[in-house]
Amino acid sequence: MGIKISMIGAGSIGFSSSVAKEMAASKTLHGTEFMLMDIDEERLNTSLKNVREIIKTANAKINVTATSDRREALKNCNYLITSCEKERIKYWKQDILIPQRHGVFQLVGENGGPGGTIHALRNITLFMDIAADMKEYCPDAWMMNFTNPMSFVCTYMQKYSGIRTVGLCHQIHGSFGVVAEMLGMEPGDLQVVAAGINHLAWLMDIRKRGTKTSFMKEFTELVRKSEHWHKNQEAIPSQIFTLDILKAFGVYPVGYDDHISEYFHCFYDRQGWESLDYESKLSHLDKFEKNSPSGKLSDKERMELSTVKYPFPKNPEDPYYQEKACTIIEALETNTPTYLDSSVIVNHGAIENLPADAVVDIPSMVLGGEVRPIHIGKLPTAAAEICRRQITIHELTVEAAATGDREKLLQAFALDPYTHSLKQAGNILEDFLDFYKVELPQFQN
Repeated sequence: MGIKISMIGAGSIGFSSSVAKEMAASKTLHGTEFMLMDIDEERLNTSLKNVREIIKTANAKINVTATSDRREALKNCNYLITSCEKERIKYWKQDILIPQRHGVFQLVGENGGPGGTIHALRNITLFMDIAADMKEYCPDAWMMNFTNPMSFVCTYMQKYSGIRTVGLCHQIHGSFGVVAEMLGMEPGDLQVVAAGINHLAWLMDIRKRGTKTSFMKEFTELVRKSEHWHKNQEAIPSQIFTLDILKAFGVYPVGYDDHISEYFHCFYDRQGWESLDYESKLSHLDKFEKNSPSGKLSDKERMELSTVKYPFPKNPEDPYYQEKACTIIEALETNTPTYLDSSVIVNHGAIENLPADAVVDIPSMVLGGEVRPIHIGKLPTAAAEICRRQITIHELTVEAAATGDREKLLQAFALDPYTHSLKQAGNILEDFLDFYKVELPQFQN
């Protein structure tokens, strides 16, 4: 029997296309069944047509099928790719608005802050059902998760599910392709070693391709001089806050400001962000809803609505920027040692000053049937402390989601840097649980 790869959340045309292109390029995966699954049948059918065209054009021997039945997708599945959640736009707005009523402003509210925690609770609850179905229909399968908040979801999967799981995010790899281009280089010219938690990794070393000496000093000097790190420009990732973190802590946070800002409350208030021309995610969500009242705008339609031309990446189809799910599958199937500059897995002591059982974002090797962390050493003191606080929030939230324990959940909200008092944390939590009582039934007793 051949390999079966299933994707939950395959109605996203851009993401399913990216995976299909990677799959088609792998001779090892020819003969595979690729099953797309989404509850939105209109988007699923569009995605199916698009993926089949990609496979046909590549002349790849891959059988592409589709279903709206999750259990059908999981039957005899060897590898499950997940990129899914419910009512993303509508709920994201509330994740920002509810804390705002209690005096907490979040620029983004997706992975950190109170918005990130409630977002995590909903998605963990969804993944509890997915994990239960996997235990029944494909207990030996690997899950390759792309769903945010990545660290929360992967912490649940690693600690409670019994399912082999690796989290994949293009933040480190993708952002440094763009950063290289912003500094006048090519994607792949900068090879990095970064570690921490997802969306808050720290640059430990950087080298230019083909050289044996560290490029760290030269890189930070280039960053300090580049206009892209000193002012916000349309359609270019924001980096002012990144430079401020570098100046304050002496270590470069990897990624873009929209994600990095989610873990810091101590630099700018709302007026400070606005004075630097940062736009709240809420305004982006409002624009999306205005252009798509149904909330079901396709990826292609979304791109067509945008008149903005993105200078970076210069070529989004460059192989450098492709996702890595099929790279890992190929490595596991052929037992070929394969390096990954980032994966979200258990630390196992690779970052010495973070808990050994914590889920971290770290360089790794696919080797001997596992995705194994590579030893990094110690993070700088401040960087480690910022990550440690977030790891505690992740673990409290996951335990609360799995058990329905409101006390643990309150602790997670109270420890969040964005909340300023126990009362404020409790009020935000109660409003969240009231609004999301259908999505979070475990907290209603």
